[in-house]
Amino acid sequence: MTIGSRQVKVVFMGSDALSVPYLEALAACPQVEVVGVFTSPDRGRGRGMKVTAGPVKARALELGLEVSTPVRLNEGPVVDGLKALAPDLIVVMAYGQFLRPEILELPPLGCLNLHVSLLPRWRGAAPIQRAILAGDAETGVSAMMMDEGMDTGDVLGSVRVQIGPRDTAQDVAAALSGPGCDLMLRSIRDLARGVAERTPQPRDVPPEWKAPKIKRGEASLDFTLSAAENERKVRAFYPKPLAETFLPGVGGRGLRLKVVEAAVETLPRWAGSALAGTLLELDQRKGPLVAGGKGKALRLLRVKPEGRGEVSGADFSNGWRSRVPIGTRLQKVPEEA
Repeated sequence: MTIGSRQVKVVFMGSDALSVPYLEALAACPQVEVVGVFTSPDRGRGRGMKVTAGPVKARALELGLEVSTPVRLNEGPVVDGLKALAPDLIVVMAYGQFLRPEILELPPLGCLNLHVSLLPRWRGAAPIQRAILAGDAETGVSAMMMDEGMDTGDVLGSVRVQIGPRDTAQDVAAALSGPGCDLMLRSIRDLARGVAERTPQPRDVPPEWKAPKIKRGEASLDFTLSAAENERKVRAFYPKPLAETFLPGVGGRGLRLKVVEAAVETLPRWAGSALAGTLLELDQRKGPLVAGGKGKALRLLRVKPEGRGEVSGADFSNGWRSRVPIGTRLQKVPEEA
């Protein structure tokens, strides 16, 4: 994986926690020298919104690497600093900023992006979430040479993993990290040796194959959908932003309820005429059961009431049964809530 007798000089760009294993794999590889790390600026996090470093910056500093946190990567002084590092290759993993042509053309080996989907399916910012929402049985990581498009560059290779029926976005990301890091290092080796095989992607894909950023309100459960679709929402939006629903009238102004874990169950016979979204029971052992349409219901196994900590569905049933009437119809979260 060396260039001549020296290590491959790599600049790494990433911001999400998903990026951290890839940075660690590069730092641990004896044939690679990580000459710089670019990541998002420090920002407020947690309940107190204390300004702290993101996961990539924190890990890079622990590894003793040089870190840059530009608000906008493509500004002149930032580009000049990147040029001064003289990388052979730029590796991008969940960074969140576009690279303009001047940067794309800077490293001799190009810019390598690790994208967590089987391209060309799920181009965009939220590929894992979109794969789960769609009910896909598998996904993967693709190693792609970057161009000016949105995940449209030539693919060097990919690896596949199964999406289990209970897998969350966090589970899928964890399952992808090992195979994805191996793919990244193989791709760097092939690029350094000049033997990388590039497979062009189609320029255009069906709209339903695109994976845009999650918008405000998308995580709100919609009980006009099937229980299975809402259960996939719960898994797709764990650990963030978390799926949520709204119980009108509870506590006067209504209760916003995050749903951490849920399961699809057969609708009880006695509830066959219940309207979708109707709270059918507050079972003290299993948790709330909500009518979900198409003969199915959604069991809320773990929840987080607004302003409170996460609890099991059983504990919620026990603690809130005097305040949440059976028959309440759960709704999408209102914009003003």
